[in-house]
Amino acid sequence: MEHFTKYIDDHQQLIVEGRAIDLFVAYRFLRILTTPWEDQDAYRFGIIDDNGKLLRKANTLQTDEEKKSFTLLHRLVFNLKRILNKIPGVRTKLGTYATALFLLKQSVVTDQEEGDMIEKTFANWLIDNGYAHPDDLEESVMGIEVNLPKGKYKLTQDIFTDKSEIKGSKGDLVVAFSDTPPTDEVLGQNIFKVVHQKSKEEIYVALEDLEDA
Repeated sequence: MEHFTKYIDDHQQLIVEGRAIDLFVAYRFLRILTTPWEDQDAYRFGIIDDNGKLLRKANTLQTDEEKKSFTLLHRLVFNLKRILNKIPGVRTKLGTYATALFLLKQSVVTDQEEGDMIEKTFANWLIDNGYAHPDDLEESVMGIEVNLPKGKYKLTQDIFTDKSEIKGSKGDLVVAFSDTPPTDEVLGQNIFKVVHQKSKEEIYVALEDLEDA
């Protein structure tokens, strides 16, 4: 019984420590996201410019301070910030934000709880800064079990990669070769994998990124 009690105590301690790590990652994510470019340490070291554009590659960083100012998390959040800065009218572009956050979570998140914490943090930031209404983030565009029907679609806006580069331009055709289930649901938006017809590469889109071709 004593061993079982110790096991329970240790397990609970791990849960507490895990949640603390999740909160710390979410806090760092939000702090990087909300800090102006010119106030970022990476800007001070000449790694990025005042628009977040990369001036120095990661393999050129030498000191510990430089490396700490441009970690994997920094690079991913910087990419998200650049995507946000490129898209006006945020309340009509939640699908694009959802896709960008999905790509970021794929790259940096290690478990579901951590991913949920980052998503919640980002959603609260969108609401607090007037970019979204709570109702926008609570209602899913489509049920998680509903597929994207097989067919060709036209992009209604530019689609970005996790490096904030344009991977599909507004008006390009994409194809769902079969009825496609959502890959994930982020910010109340279902994320689907389709094939960009011009490049033949897979890209991730939300429903609001598509219209019938």
